[in-house]
Amino acid sequence: MFNSNKYISKVEEFSQKSTKDNNLMHIALAFDDNYAMPAGITITSIIQNNNNLNFCFHLFVDTISSMQLQKFNELVSDKCTIKIYYLNNNFQVNSETLLLGYLSFMSCVRFIIPDILEKETDKFLYIDSDILCLKPINTLYNTEITSYIAAVIPDDDVMRNVIKDLYPINSEKYFNAGVLLINTKEWVKNEISAKCMQTINDGNIYRFADQDVLNILLEGKTLLLPIKFNTKVQITISCREEKSIPPYTVLLHYVTGYKPWYQTFDSNLFKKYFNLSPWRHTRRPLALKRSWLRHFAKYNFKKGKIATALKFYYLYLTKKNF
Repeated sequence: MFNSNKYISKVEEFSQKSTKDNNLMHIALAFDDNYAMPAGITITSIIQNNNNLNFCFHLFVDTISSMQLQKFNELVSDKCTIKIYYLNNNFQVNSETLLLGYLSFMSCVRFIIPDILEKETDKFLYIDSDILCLKPINTLYNTEITSYIAAVIPDDDVMRNVIKDLYPINSEKYFNAGVLLINTKEWVKNEISAKCMQTINDGNIYRFADQDVLNILLEGKTLLLPIKFNTKVQITISCREEKSIPPYTVLLHYVTGYKPWYQTFDSNLFKKYFNLSPWRHTRRPLALKRSWLRHFAKYNFKKGKIATALKFYYLYLTKKNF
């Protein structure tokens, strides 16, 4: 029998006693220390847009600094409990299948979460740490999934066209794994965690790693939900793409390696929730690539922000290790 708990070394809980367990919405995220702040902003956006709901956030981490733990603790209230699950070295994933440069083995941790949470809740919402909540999520969470292993949101046409030539599955129902409403009982009954871990490590290369594995194993066992629950956006330096986000969007997903928490992206949406969060007085990471510094300098020069433009161009000239 598969035992997901063998991957967990310790569980730590931050809570206030007045939180009512029977009314909790369970939400899970998985990330490393580099994604701790973005995960915190994701949680902040959920809390801000759902202030009438009670939450238990289950955070799965490999390493996390004491400073980040303190920030998460600041999110706790009579409506918000946070539980930290520390992974150990038993969790191993074939690194060769993590082809996308911004993916890490942490993206596969979602495989084991349902087994671990089964005794706590009949269902939970898994959400990636590069997502912002813009509207209430109660309609999503309250979706009836008794007859399904998970409720999912279909991916876009570009992804479906890629997938149809890779795997013998119905590409029209290919879903993005960034948002998953999971029926823990059905997941465990069908031994999905064990099958996922076996498949990801079977020696084959999966183009989109955990997402492909989940689509292969859950084919015909999912309920498709509207795109408003996982609206994808690909940003550029100016983040002008945010102005075209459909007004019905509930969860906004920043896909690709361009992420709004870097200083070189002018994301008003991210800055809004960042400034409402416990991280508001911390410094956001500068850039992932040196070229971003030059592009941001050029962008600010065109906007007439000469001081900012000069600052980032200077950084571009002096930073060598990117």
